[in-house]
Amino acid sequence: MEVKIFTKIIKTKRGFLPNSDTSSDSGLEAEINLWLASKLNVEVKKVTQSQSGGSWFPSTLVISVWYEP
Repeated sequence: MEVKIFTKIIKTKRGFLPNSDTSSDSGLEAEINLWLASKLNVEVKKVTQSQSGGSWFPSTLVISVWYEP
């Protein structure tokens, strides 16, 4: 089994209401989808997500994709 790790720093948003014009994952979903599209013969076994930071500092989002080639 192998693992591919994706990391993005998510900048804090100004104000209390979310802005629907911007992606909340800073393009991370598109990056993962592009990687999966390039790996046609892999079998995804497990996906995990963690996040650190927040309130006053940017959050760091980490997604791990466990797969078999």
